[in-house]
Amino acid sequence: MEETAPWRAFTAPRVLMYHFFGGPLSGRDPDHLFVTARDFRAQLGSLLGAGWHPVDLDSYLGWWAGSGVRLPRKSFLLTIDDAHRSVVDLAAPVLASFGVPSVLFVPSGLIGGAVCWSEEYAREPIATADELRRLPATGMELGVHGFDHTRLVALDPTELRLHTADARLELERVTGIRARAFAYPYGTHDPTARRAVEDAGFAVSFAVAREHGTFARWRICVDGNDSRASFRFKLTPMYAAASLLGGRAWRARHLVRDRVESVCRATGAGTERLRGE
Repeated sequence: MEETAPWRAFTAPRVLMYHFFGGPLSGRDPDHLFVTARDFRAQLGSLLGAGWHPVDLDSYLGWWAGSGVRLPRKSFLLTIDDAHRSVVDLAAPVLASFGVPSVLFVPSGLIGGAVCWSEEYAREPIATADELRRLPATGMELGVHGFDHTRLVALDPTELRLHTADARLELERVTGIRARAFAYPYGTHDPTARRAVEDAGFAVSFAVAREHGTFARWRICVDGNDSRASFRFKLTPMYAAASLLGGRAWRARHLVRDRVESVCRATGAGTERLRGE
């Protein structure tokens, strides 16, 4: 299912994407996946203080469906990938304290295990089934992030079923929760993968900077390297336009990244961390 009016993505609620929280077990975080508790609180406070309105998945889907759901112009949906245990210990309580709903994307075949798709993060724990079952009561909906975080590009039909339909069934079997949303591991996908996600019965799926309609909505990656300036810049129309334009070309995506860095330097932010006021 491809959108006939891709310009709507520019006016849609922004979708933020996080990964891990706190600090890494190894002390190393080469991809800057960890956002500290202090920074996370400051980012949420900054969003709400600037008039951004948090929405849940129902409101997000309703807006896209054109079913009469009206949202403030500055609206956002917060999503988290990988189901790292720090989501249970840190992110969920912080989000609940701010009244911000969210969606957590779970690699359902790895529940209760550890990261296995990256040597740099190999010991990082994934939440258990009991921990995941408790999250919806805090305002965090569960979605699917494949079966074991395999990249969904150039896979055969059997492999695609494992990482879409079967992954959805596994999450339901283990937690009792039937997911409505899917997020592509690594944010990558191809037309066959998008069809597999749709055929698996999901209502929506998310990529990163590759907007391809209902089954590959774009998201804004927030990481531990974001300064106050870069975080705020990622919410601007300029960033949205550049990201949507560059989502299908890696050179353009790199220009977006360079633009963020140049804005940080121009404002004197440099490596300044986002801190609470």
